[in-house]
Amino acid sequence: MITVIITSWKEPKTIGKAIQSVGDVSYSGIPDDFEVIQVSPDDETLQAGYKMAQKLKLGKKFIQIRDPQKGKPYAYKMAIDIAKGDIIITTDGDVYFGEKAIEHIVKAFEDKRIGGVSGRPISAQSKDTFWSYIGNLLADSAHHKRTSTANINEFFPMSGYIMAFRKIKLAIPQDVLSDDAYISYIIAKSGKLIGYVPQALAYIKYPDNYKDYMKQKVRSHGGYQQLKKYPEIQGMKTTRTFLDELRYFWFPIAYAKNIREFFWSLLLYPLRIIQWIRIFYERVILKKGMSATGWDRIESTK
Repeated sequence: MITVIITSWKEPKTIGKAIQSVGDVSYSGIPDDFEVIQVSPDDETLQAGYKMAQKLKLGKKFIQIRDPQKGKPYAYKMAIDIAKGDIIITTDGDVYFGEKAIEHIVKAFEDKRIGGVSGRPISAQSKDTFWSYIGNLLADSAHHKRTSTANINEFFPMSGYIMAFRKIKLAIPQDVLSDDAYISYIIAKSGKLIGYVPQALAYIKYPDNYKDYMKQKVRSHGGYQQLKKYPEIQGMKTTRTFLDELRYFWFPIAYAKNIREFFWSLLLYPLRIIQWIRIFYERVILKKGMSATGWDRIESTK
Protein backbone atom coordinates (compact mmCIF):
# COMPACT_ATOMS: atom_id res chain seq x y z
CA MET A 1 0.00 0.00 0.00
CA ILE A 2 1.10 3.57 -0.71
CA THR A 3 0.47 6.48 1.66
CA VAL A 4 0.89 10.04 0.40
CA ILE A 5 1.17 12.69 3.11
CA ILE A 6 0.56 16.32 2.17
CA THR A 7 1.32 18.96 4.80
CA SER A 8 -0.15 22.36 4.12
CA TRP A 9 -0.89 25.62 5.93
CA LYS A 10 -2.86 28.54 4.50
CA GLU A 11 -2.67 27.15 0.97
CA PRO A 12 -6.30 26.88 -0.16
CA LYS A 13 -5.40 28.02 -3.69
CA THR A 14 -2.79 25.32 -4.30
CA ILE A 15 -3.78 22.33 -2.17
CA GLY A 16 -6.36 21.16 -4.72
CA LYS A 17 -3.80 20.86 -7.51
CA ALA A 18 -1.41 19.06 -5.15
CA ILE A 19 -4.06 16.47 -4.27
CA GLN A 20 -5.17 16.12 -7.88
CA SER A 21 -1.61 15.36 -9.04
CA VAL A 22 -1.64 12.43 -6.59
CA GLY A 23 -5.24 11.23 -6.51
CA ASP A 24 -5.90 11.30 -10.27
CA VAL A 25 -4.79 7.70 -10.85
CA SER A 26 -4.46 7.97 -14.63
CA TYR A 27 -2.17 11.00 -14.21
CA SER A 28 -0.04 9.99 -11.21
CA GLY A 29 0.28 6.28 -11.92
CA ILE A 30 -0.32 5.50 -8.25
CA PRO A 31 -1.26 1.85 -7.53
CA ASP A 32 -4.91 1.14 -6.72
CA ASP A 33 -4.11 0.43 -3.06
CA PHE A 34 -3.35 3.92 -1.75
CA GLU A 35 -4.41 6.61 0.67
CA VAL A 36 -3.88 10.36 0.78
CA ILE A 37 -3.49 12.05 4.17
CA GLN A 38 -3.77 15.84 4.30
CA VAL A 39 -2.54 17.53 7.47
CA SER A 40 -3.45 21.22 7.88
CA PRO A 41 -4.19 23.53 10.79
CA ASP A 42 -6.56 25.95 9.02
CA ASP A 43 -10.17 25.58 7.86
CA GLU A 44 -9.66 27.14 4.41
CA THR A 45 -6.99 24.65 3.36
CA LEU A 46 -8.89 21.69 4.82
CA GLN A 47 -12.05 22.72 2.99
CA ALA A 48 -10.23 23.17 -0.32
CA GLY A 49 -8.57 19.77 0.07
CA TYR A 50 -11.86 18.07 0.87
CA LYS A 51 -13.49 19.68 -2.16
CA MET A 52 -10.85 18.23 -4.50
CA ALA A 53 -11.06 14.81 -2.84
CA GLN A 54 -14.82 14.85 -3.44
CA LYS A 55 -14.28 15.80 -7.08
CA LEU A 56 -11.86 12.88 -7.52
CA LYS A 57 -14.23 10.55 -5.65
CA LEU A 58 -11.46 9.38 -3.33
CA GLY A 59 -13.89 8.40 -0.59
CA LYS A 60 -12.17 6.54 2.25
CA LYS A 61 -8.83 6.82 0.44
CA PHE A 62 -8.71 10.45 1.60
CA ILE A 63 -8.04 11.31 5.24
CA GLN A 64 -7.76 14.74 6.82
CA ILE A 65 -6.03 15.59 10.08
CA ARG A 66 -6.23 18.96 11.79
CA ASP A 67 -2.75 19.90 12.94
CA PRO A 68 -2.76 21.83 16.25
CA GLN A 69 -0.27 24.24 14.63
CA LYS A 70 2.76 22.73 16.29
CA GLY A 71 4.77 22.67 13.08
CA LYS A 72 5.53 20.43 10.14
CA PRO A 73 7.51 17.76 12.08
CA TYR A 74 4.55 17.33 14.43
CA ALA A 75 2.21 17.16 11.44
CA TYR A 76 4.38 14.43 9.93
CA LYS A 77 4.26 12.44 13.15
CA MET A 78 0.46 12.63 13.30
CA ALA A 79 0.17 11.34 9.74
CA ILE A 80 2.87 8.66 9.97
CA ASP A 81 1.29 7.27 13.14
CA ILE A 82 -1.91 6.41 11.26
CA ALA A 83 -0.41 5.68 7.83
CA LYS A 84 -1.17 2.21 6.51
CA GLY A 85 1.26 2.30 3.62
CA ASP A 86 4.44 0.26 3.37
CA ILE A 87 5.84 3.16 1.35
CA ILE A 88 5.23 6.74 2.44
CA ILE A 89 5.48 9.66 0.01
CA THR A 90 5.54 13.20 1.37
CA THR A 91 5.09 16.60 -0.23
CA ASP A 92 3.73 20.09 0.44
CA GLY A 93 0.44 21.77 -0.39
CA ASP A 94 2.06 24.33 -2.70
CA VAL A 95 3.73 21.66 -4.85
CA TYR A 96 2.28 19.50 -7.61
CA PHE A 97 3.72 16.32 -9.13
CA GLY A 98 4.46 15.72 -12.78
CA GLU A 99 2.73 12.99 -14.79
CA LYS A 100 3.51 9.43 -13.63
CA ALA A 101 5.75 10.77 -10.85
CA ILE A 102 4.41 8.33 -8.27
CA GLU A 103 4.67 5.41 -10.67
CA HIS A 104 8.38 6.16 -11.14
CA ILE A 105 8.95 6.50 -7.38
CA VAL A 106 7.19 3.24 -6.47
CA LYS A 107 9.14 1.33 -9.11
CA ALA A 108 12.44 2.41 -7.50
CA PHE A 109 11.52 0.49 -4.33
CA GLU A 110 11.72 -2.81 -6.23
CA ASP A 111 15.40 -2.60 -5.29
CA LYS A 112 15.41 -3.94 -1.71
CA ARG A 113 18.57 -1.96 -0.90
CA ILE A 114 16.62 1.29 -1.26
CA GLY A 115 15.24 2.84 1.91
CA GLY A 116 14.33 6.24 0.54
CA VAL A 117 13.80 7.93 -2.80
CA SER A 118 13.96 11.55 -3.89
CA GLY A 119 12.23 12.86 -6.97
CA ARG A 120 13.37 15.94 -8.87
CA PRO A 121 12.10 19.38 -7.87
CA ILE A 122 11.83 21.61 -10.91
CA SER A 123 10.88 25.25 -11.24
CA ALA A 124 7.37 25.95 -12.50
CA GLN A 125 8.59 29.40 -13.59
CA SER A 126 10.40 30.64 -16.68
CA LYS A 127 13.81 32.34 -16.53
CA ASP A 128 12.65 35.82 -17.56
CA THR A 129 13.29 37.59 -14.24
CA PHE A 130 16.23 37.51 -11.86
CA TRP A 131 14.43 35.58 -9.13
CA SER A 132 12.84 33.05 -11.48
CA TYR A 133 16.25 32.51 -13.12
CA ILE A 134 17.83 31.90 -9.70
CA GLY A 135 15.09 29.40 -8.87
CA ASN A 136 15.78 27.47 -12.07
CA LEU A 137 19.53 27.63 -11.53
CA LEU A 138 19.40 26.28 -7.97
CA ALA A 139 16.90 23.53 -8.89
CA ASP A 140 19.08 22.38 -11.78
CA SER A 141 22.20 22.59 -9.62
CA ALA A 142 20.55 20.31 -7.04
CA HIS A 143 19.61 17.89 -9.84
CA HIS A 144 23.22 17.79 -11.01
CA LYS A 145 24.47 17.13 -7.46
CA ARG A 146 21.95 14.36 -6.80
CA THR A 147 22.65 12.69 -10.14
CA SER A 148 26.42 12.63 -9.67
CA THR A 149 26.16 11.49 -6.05
CA ALA A 150 23.55 8.80 -6.69
CA ASN A 151 25.67 7.36 -9.50
CA ILE A 152 28.37 6.41 -7.00
CA ASN A 153 25.96 5.39 -4.22
CA GLU A 154 27.09 8.18 -1.90
CA PHE A 155 24.74 9.69 0.65
CA PHE A 156 22.68 12.71 -0.34
CA PRO A 157 19.62 14.21 1.34
CA MET A 158 16.20 13.77 -0.22
CA SER A 159 14.07 16.72 -1.23
CA GLY A 160 11.08 17.38 0.99
CA TYR A 161 9.15 18.53 -2.07
CA ILE A 162 8.96 14.94 -3.36
CA MET A 163 10.31 12.35 -0.95
CA ALA A 164 9.47 8.69 -0.28
CA PHE A 165 10.65 6.10 2.22
CA ARG A 166 9.78 2.66 3.54
CA LYS A 167 7.72 2.97 6.69
CA ILE A 168 9.97 2.79 9.71
CA LYS A 169 9.73 3.83 13.34
CA LEU A 170 10.43 7.52 13.06
CA ALA A 171 10.50 10.01 15.92
CA ILE A 172 11.15 13.34 14.21
CA PRO A 173 12.19 15.96 16.79
CA GLN A 174 9.48 18.58 17.08
CA ASP A 175 11.95 21.46 16.71
CA VAL A 176 13.83 20.12 13.67
CA LEU A 177 14.09 22.70 10.87
CA SER A 178 15.01 20.36 8.00
CA ASP A 179 12.74 17.36 8.43
CA ASP A 180 13.65 16.00 4.98
CA ALA A 181 17.34 16.03 5.90
CA TYR A 182 16.65 14.40 9.28
CA ILE A 183 14.69 11.55 7.67
CA SER A 184 17.42 11.13 5.04
CA TYR A 185 20.11 10.73 7.70
CA ILE A 186 18.04 8.24 9.68
CA ILE A 187 17.55 6.11 6.55
CA ALA A 188 21.27 6.23 5.77
CA LYS A 189 22.12 5.27 9.35
CA SER A 190 19.86 2.22 9.05
CA GLY A 191 22.11 0.92 6.28
CA LYS A 192 19.70 1.56 3.42
CA LEU A 193 20.50 3.48 0.24
CA ILE A 194 18.78 6.62 -0.99
CA GLY A 195 17.77 6.55 -4.63
CA TYR A 196 17.25 9.41 -7.03
CA VAL A 197 14.49 9.26 -9.65
CA PRO A 198 14.77 12.37 -11.88
CA GLN A 199 11.77 11.27 -13.95
CA ALA A 200 9.58 11.92 -10.90
CA LEU A 201 9.06 15.66 -11.18
CA ALA A 202 7.68 18.04 -8.57
CA TYR A 203 6.85 21.55 -9.78
CA ILE A 204 7.77 24.35 -7.39
CA LYS A 205 7.23 28.10 -7.36
CA TYR A 206 10.39 29.61 -5.92
CA PRO A 207 10.61 32.93 -4.00
CA ASP A 208 10.39 36.08 -6.11
CA ASN A 209 11.94 38.58 -3.70
CA TYR A 210 14.96 38.95 -1.42
CA LYS A 211 13.07 38.67 1.87
CA ASP A 212 11.35 35.40 0.99
CA TYR A 213 14.51 33.97 -0.59
CA MET A 214 16.51 34.56 2.58
CA LYS A 215 13.75 33.30 4.85
CA GLN A 216 13.49 30.05 2.91
CA LYS A 217 17.20 29.38 2.46
CA VAL A 218 18.29 30.34 5.96
CA ARG A 219 15.72 27.91 7.34
CA SER A 220 16.36 25.01 4.94
CA HIS A 221 20.16 25.26 4.66
CA GLY A 222 20.56 26.42 8.25
CA GLY A 223 18.60 23.40 9.36
CA TYR A 224 21.55 21.23 8.39
CA GLN A 225 23.66 23.02 10.98
CA GLN A 226 20.99 22.35 13.60
CA LEU A 227 21.11 18.59 12.90
CA LYS A 228 24.47 18.37 14.65
CA LYS A 229 22.75 18.66 18.03
CA TYR A 230 20.79 15.42 17.66
CA PRO A 231 22.68 12.37 19.06
CA GLU A 232 21.29 10.08 16.34
CA ILE A 233 22.85 12.29 13.64
CA GLN A 234 26.18 13.05 15.29
CA GLY A 235 29.18 11.47 13.62
CA MET A 236 27.60 11.39 10.16
CA LYS A 237 28.99 13.40 7.26
CA THR A 238 27.36 16.84 7.10
CA THR A 239 26.07 18.04 3.76
CA ARG A 240 25.02 21.50 2.58
CA THR A 241 27.90 23.33 4.20
CA PHE A 242 29.62 26.44 2.88
CA LEU A 243 32.66 24.36 1.92
CA ASP A 244 30.46 21.81 0.19
CA GLU A 245 28.91 24.61 -1.85
CA LEU A 246 32.33 25.75 -3.06
CA ARG A 247 32.53 22.55 -5.10
CA TYR A 248 29.89 24.10 -7.35
CA PHE A 249 31.57 27.51 -7.50
CA TRP A 250 31.64 27.60 -11.31
CA PHE A 251 28.20 26.09 -11.92
CA PRO A 252 26.32 29.45 -12.08
CA ILE A 253 28.75 30.77 -14.70
CA ALA A 254 28.50 27.66 -16.85
CA TYR A 255 24.71 27.66 -16.47
CA ALA A 256 24.22 31.09 -18.07
CA LYS A 257 23.18 31.06 -21.72
CA ASN A 258 23.39 34.78 -22.52
CA ILE A 259 24.76 38.10 -21.21
CA ARG A 260 21.72 38.82 -19.06
CA GLU A 261 21.84 35.39 -17.41
CA PHE A 262 25.62 35.73 -16.94
CA PHE A 263 25.05 38.97 -15.01
CA TRP A 264 22.33 37.33 -12.90
CA SER A 265 24.66 34.42 -12.18
CA LEU A 266 27.29 36.84 -10.91
CA LEU A 267 24.74 38.38 -8.55
CA LEU A 268 24.12 34.98 -7.00
CA TYR A 269 27.61 34.91 -5.44
CA PRO A 270 27.13 37.84 -3.02
CA LEU A 271 23.59 36.60 -2.36
CA ARG A 272 24.89 33.22 -1.22
CA ILE A 273 27.63 34.79 0.90
CA ILE A 274 25.02 36.91 2.71
CA GLN A 275 22.90 33.78 3.13
CA TRP A 276 25.72 31.84 4.81
CA ILE A 277 26.58 34.78 7.07
CA ARG A 278 22.96 34.90 8.21
CA ILE A 279 22.91 31.15 8.75
CA PHE A 280 26.02 31.38 10.93
CA TYR A 281 24.59 34.30 12.90
CA GLU A 282 21.11 32.85 13.44
CA ARG A 283 21.99 29.18 13.95
CA VAL A 284 25.43 29.31 15.56
CA ILE A 285 25.50 32.65 17.42
CA LEU A 286 21.83 33.15 18.32
CA LYS A 287 20.96 29.43 18.17
CA LYS A 288 17.62 30.47 16.72
CA GLY A 289 15.11 27.65 16.33
CA MET A 290 11.62 27.14 14.99
CA SER A 291 9.04 29.93 14.99
CA ALA A 292 6.39 30.04 17.71
CA THR A 293 3.68 28.64 15.41
CA GLY A 294 5.93 25.91 14.03
CA TRP A 295 5.15 26.98 10.47
CA ASP A 296 7.11 29.50 8.37
CA ARG A 297 5.16 30.81 5.41
CA ILE A 298 6.98 31.99 2.27
CA GLU A 299 4.29 34.19 0.72
CA SER A 300 5.66 34.52 -2.82
CA THR A 301 5.81 30.76 -3.37
CA LYS A 302 2.05 30.33 -3.02
